[in-house]
Amino acid sequence: MKIVKLEGGIWPSEFEMQQHYQKIFEKHGLHNGRMVGGSKSGYFNQHPDNVVVFNANIIIKKAGKVWYGDLDITLDFDKLKEIADELKEDLYVLREMDARFDNDKANFKFWKKKAVEIIKTKK
Repeated sequence: MKIVKLEGGIWPSEFEMQQHYQKIFEKHGLHNGRMVGGSKSGYFNQHPDNVVVFNANIIIKKAGKVWYGDLDITLDFDKLKEIADELKEDLYVLREMDARFDNDKANFKFWKKKAVEIIKTKK
């Protein structure tokens, strides 16, 4: 298990993000392990119409899991679209359990079926 330093502390993680992807996501303001709010229920109450995925995982076909953290897809959509276009890859947003623990080494076909949202690239 790898130890990862994120804003606010250090935690164990099974995920080792490749620097290339980390730089692209950070450039667009999406830092690994990002939190959109301190309280899930509070965030939902403030943004009742938004599509929010806490502890989301982003998967791409050629590399698997490339990012994790909280996403407000409604507010983050433009950033996610820019990242997809830069990578020339569709981004598949999954819930936490669909790409962690027993599912962290699943195949792409499994992840694709579990996607909550797919951010398409213009390729």
